[in-house]
Amino acid sequence: MATQPSSMPPVARQLAEWALALDLRDVDAAMLERVKLHILDQIGAQVSCYDLPAPRIARAYVTQFGRSGPASILGTAHRADPEDAAFVNGTAGSSFEIDDYGGNGAYAHPGCVIVPGGLAVAEALGASGASLLRAATVGFETIIRLALASMPSMLLGRGFHQTAAHGVFGVALTTAMLERFDLDATVDALGVAGSHASGTTEYSQSGGEVKRAHAGIGAAGGIRSARLARLGLSGPPTIFEGKRGFLQAFCNAHDARFLHEQLGSHWHFPERGALKPHASCALIHHHFAAYDELRAAHAFSAGDVEQVVLGCEPLTVVHTGATGPRPTDIVGAQFSAEYGIAMRIVSGRNDAGAYLDAERDQFQNPAVAAIAGRVRLEVDPDCATQIPKGKVTLYLRDGRVLFATAYALGSPFNPLGRGDIEQKYLDLVSRNFGDKTARSSLGLIMNLEDVADVRQLTGLFAQPRTRNGKPRDALMQG
Repeated sequence: MATQPSSMPPVARQLAEWALALDLRDVDAAMLERVKLHILDQIGAQVSCYDLPAPRIARAYVTQFGRSGPASILGTAHRADPEDAAFVNGTAGSSFEIDDYGGNGAYAHPGCVIVPGGLAVAEALGASGASLLRAATVGFETIIRLALASMPSMLLGRGFHQTAAHGVFGVALTTAMLERFDLDATVDALGVAGSHASGTTEYSQSGGEVKRAHAGIGAAGGIRSARLARLGLSGPPTIFEGKRGFLQAFCNAHDARFLHEQLGSHWHFPERGALKPHASCALIHHHFAAYDELRAAHAFSAGDVEQVVLGCEPLTVVHTGATGPRPTDIVGAQFSAEYGIAMRIVSGRNDAGAYLDAERDQFQNPAVAAIAGRVRLEVDPDCATQIPKGKVTLYLRDGRVLFATAYALGSPFNPLGRGDIEQKYLDLVSRNFGDKTARSSLGLIMNLEDVADVRQLTGLFAQPRTRNGKPRDALMQG
């Protein structure tokens, strides 16, 4: 377990100094474009998922127990206090497994906390797009650095869910930047955020929709941490590396150096940020890509498949192998490697519509169930590398054995192009808000540094288009 030398300033202070001194003009162009693409992707997720069950519950909670304010709940005309808006929007953005993640072994979900948290605060302040972009850039990089410092041990060894546990720090720092805290208050915001870090992965073992709310909890907790620090509440300056700090409490193995080395001179996020083309746990996207390679290279049908072996890294076995081949709810289906690969073999689809169709069939499609029951997961040394990947081995009824190893489509080693990412956004947003709003908002986000007031962007999503007077849901309409 690597820690920083005792002669160095606390990690939180180093992070705060770096963040507050950052000039957007000094940020690498590739980093800025990557951040804007992830902001784009997350807003697409939020506005297309706003009326799914978990966001509806979050919205009902805020309506009943929250307070009004200047921040938009995207997809609705409702406005709320930034904490409350961040909670609802974060829940929406993480509610159907189409949000971003950290690839190349940096397990994280930065967009679904940084974007709703930062956007809510920026909107309340009437901040410029450049201010939001600057703060979000720090937020994304901080979460990826936290992932490199703490994962996979935090999840694999302890069972914590990284989304809220990492996200609360990123949003606290983002908020401090937007609200122009001084150095001491920013350090305190990070220290207080450690007491809001939360969330376990028991949902992957026995189910539960609460997983959808973890991003909202992290985004709201980050704003609350910064607000408390602004009012004078202090936090431990050694919240990360201390003897009873975050890394020690949450991890069996950790490396604090990722949190402070090369701050400002090396950006990890462009090397690690990943986006999803499929609506499932990102860990099994490697296997979808490997299967697609086999399907393109060989002639066979679903009925020819006798057995499937998924070669995995250990985390994939633990996180996507617990549900088993017969999920009973949609969270279980999206986190079941067996069920997901069986869907791909039978229909070639793992998009949002495919999982919603499976839910309507109560996960009882006989063709999918038959193959899912013949899928086995195992730890494979070819996959359990520093940069994890997935292997699919098919045993066919005619005696052939086919295998392929691949990186997930959308990950840094198998990236989606900018055009693919923008098309995903347009497809999601246009179904609820029309093509004009989709294209206008895309232009604003991809030129965020030139936007005078972020309310120009959020205002586009206050009135969703309707069909027969009823709200349209991009995911449900297909």
